[in-house]
Amino acid sequence: MRRMNEAKNEAKKGRYWKYGWEAAVFLLLLAVSLYGLSLLFQPKNNREDFGMGEMKANGILAEPENTIDVIALGDSECALAISPMVMWREAGIAAYNCGTAGESLYETYGYLRQALQKQKPRLVILETNVIYKECRLEDYLFSKLERLIPALRYHDRWKSLRAEDLGEVNYTWQDPYRGYMFYSEIVPANVKEYMFPSPDVRRIARWGKKSLDEIVNLCREAGAQLVLVSTPSALNWSYPNHNGIQALADEYGLTYVDMNLLGDELGIDWKTDTKDQGDHMNCFGAEKVSRWLAGWLKGNFSLPDHRGEAAYSRWDEDLKTYQAEGEGVQKSAEKAEKG
Repeated sequence: MRRMNEAKNEAKKGRYWKYGWEAAVFLLLLAVSLYGLSLLFQPKNNREDFGMGEMKANGILAEPENTIDVIALGDSECALAISPMVMWREAGIAAYNCGTAGESLYETYGYLRQALQKQKPRLVILETNVIYKECRLEDYLFSKLERLIPALRYHDRWKSLRAEDLGEVNYTWQDPYRGYMFYSEIVPANVKEYMFPSPDVRRIARWGKKSLDEIVNLCREAGAQLVLVSTPSALNWSYPNHNGIQALADEYGLTYVDMNLLGDELGIDWKTDTKDQGDHMNCFGAEKVSRWLAGWLKGNFSLPDHRGEAAYSRWDEDLKTYQAEGEGVQKSAEKAEKG
């Protein structure tokens, strides 16, 4: 009986080893397949026709290596309020706006990590509205998995694969506005006073806090100073929001500026400077925000003025394009006022 039991146990062990090896081989083949598909499906260019989403934010991938001194990150509040071309005109600051609409903080981390592969910014600006975006555990974990296995993110690209997808990565599309989203629409806001003083503190969600930890650590590892900035938004911002961000700034030892408290110093006119009743800035509001921000950054941080440098000659050409659009919008607005 004892020998029979030993034989049975040995047989079980043999089956377990067999199943273990089969599982290991399966997992290895799966890993190799996913790695190969990731290499194939990942866009080889930063253009939309190559499968790249959020082209304006991903335009930074085509900027010459180590030429961007300031990277701005966040959701649409960032994308529509901070104009690198205005900052260039005012102070010669080489900035790029990687903000995207509807962005969550774990996505912000991804954009920063991607940008740091080619750039060594002195400053990273985090527009704070994104900090309060909903962040669920499953979304946070899946974002990690997508970065590890890009095939999960670009799984539907098999429909549009072409010969270029077999080649090497070559990012070519450059955004003349450096990620800024230009909107000239004017939809006034009925705002008298929106920043009512309050002792309440709005808290950040747990997994948003985890992403913020990672952003802070990534900036420190890259030698970039992280700065928190709240751009004007009569619909989204409040004193509890401000208090929550100030608490985070104190916790991490970060510099924080809230433009919603600047009042006359910033000069926002909610009748003309918003595109959607106080939610986002339009180009007129972005002009004021970016002009003030350029002066504040220049006065508080050691940033080079690249104007006149041969390596940045394209910035001057792009500024002409930007100003031409702005002047056209201004003339149209004046014409509309005259009736």
